[in-house]
Amino acid sequence: MLRCATCRPIRSSTRSLGRVYNQDGLFGRRIIRPPVQIFSRSFILTKLASLYPFRTSRIDSLPLDVPIDEEKVSGYRWQTYYHPNPGEILYGRYKLKVKIGYGSSSTVWLALDLASNDQGVTRPKKYVAIKINANNYEGDDSWHELSMSHHIATSKPYNPYQKAHPALLTAINHFIIPTRRGSHLCMVFDPMREPLWMFQRRLSDNGSVTQNCLPILKRHLRTILGGLDYLHSECKIIHTDLKTDNILMTFEDHSVLETFVQAQAGRPTPRKMFGGRAVYQCQNNFGDVKDKSALLKMTPKLADFGLAQDGSQPGPFINPIQPDRYHAPEVLLGTGWSYSADIWNFAILVWDLLTGRTLFLDPGGESQPYSAARHLSEMIGILGPVPSALLKQEREMRYWRWMPEVVNAEGQHCDNVVDYYGGPFFSDDGTFLYGDLVPRTRRWEDEAPACISEHEKDMFFRFMRRMLRWQPEERPRARELMSDPWLNSDLVGETTIRGS
Repeated sequence: MLRCATCRPIRSSTRSLGRVYNQDGLFGRRIIRPPVQIFSRSFILTKLASLYPFRTSRIDSLPLDVPIDEEKVSGYRWQTYYHPNPGEILYGRYKLKVKIGYGSSSTVWLALDLASNDQGVTRPKKYVAIKINANNYEGDDSWHELSMSHHIATSKPYNPYQKAHPALLTAINHFIIPTRRGSHLCMVFDPMREPLWMFQRRLSDNGSVTQNCLPILKRHLRTILGGLDYLHSECKIIHTDLKTDNILMTFEDHSVLETFVQAQAGRPTPRKMFGGRAVYQCQNNFGDVKDKSALLKMTPKLADFGLAQDGSQPGPFINPIQPDRYHAPEVLLGTGWSYSADIWNFAILVWDLLTGRTLFLDPGGESQPYSAARHLSEMIGILGPVPSALLKQEREMRYWRWMPEVVNAEGQHCDNVVDYYGGPFFSDDGTFLYGDLVPRTRRWEDEAPACISEHEKDMFFRFMRRMLRWQPEERPRARELMSDPWLNSDLVGETTIRGS
């Protein structure tokens, strides 16, 4: 008999998913919308003639037939995006400076918070990053992201003066821009310098972190684990999408941001004009880090909770999660995932950061489509055979269903893990059906990152193997990993870094 597993709302990379139903077939999505104020366009916009800071400078016009930024996103429709101009004031408070990011359903703008200098009180200028969502942002998806952010910030204040954990990036404000084509939910964040993958390059030589910079990365890994522990333990939230794109680094000093804004004021942003609307070219190069000591002042923050799941909801969760190369085995096998899926995810992320390459690779690299069978075969090559208890669980749950159907990479509408990932992968007697793909000669310990010295090699692989366990319940919690011997070794190296 087919069974239906309770799922939280999910999204694929194409954001093509809809609602999810519980075991009784009832609509099972609960979205808590924080209070929001709506202002008319006439209130939030200011005449460009009086506020546009570049009115005396020549603005470079880009070719109309060459796509830029969000125009390159698959399925892009200009009608769904909000098209502001530098100098525009949103919410009667935030004066836009420059576009610093974009995505499949949003743009991100750097803005000056005018409220930071109201009532005649002079304070340092406060800049914010405003994520302006498209007006067709997959039903409640934008509200789900805001709801998760609000829950994280208010579930348990980290201290009396700071709502959320310092390693978690949550919205500090939100508002709506209504237009004749639809409403745009805007979320306000503290501005961040760069994603973790870009920061990794500052610590690397030919893609691999240098031994001298390893103590910096260890410190930041502990910070990330602290945020992950708070997310799991206090907020009861599973991130499900840990990757270097979704961990952002703070600025080493406020002056970097101020220098960037001043430079942009003297160099108008290139744009494309289509009648009365403009598409501005993204500007997010904040310059080089002056020295290695500044790298210690930058701290990581877990971000983007758009795919986060409420772990306190009844399970099991079997719907697809995680980027392809980060999939935990229980996700591919459909045996039910929970907080421990984030721990597996974190282990792969650590390997990526240290080596500049992923742990599980398809031959041919990214030119070949993702293969769950090959992914599992490489797991077996490193971790050994799948435990019989996990295989028994896989057989029992093989055709459990989720609703509604999810479109997989081949364009098929799927309601179970076997169809979605191209299984089954094991016979009823537990034989792996793709044994010819298992790398028999691979020895993981021979692939140690260049930054790992011989004396800490054993400690490092013990750290990794603690997280990369077939059985989810055998993986340690984030809090336990923070005290791991490898992660806390060689801390004296930070003194060397400051003097280098």
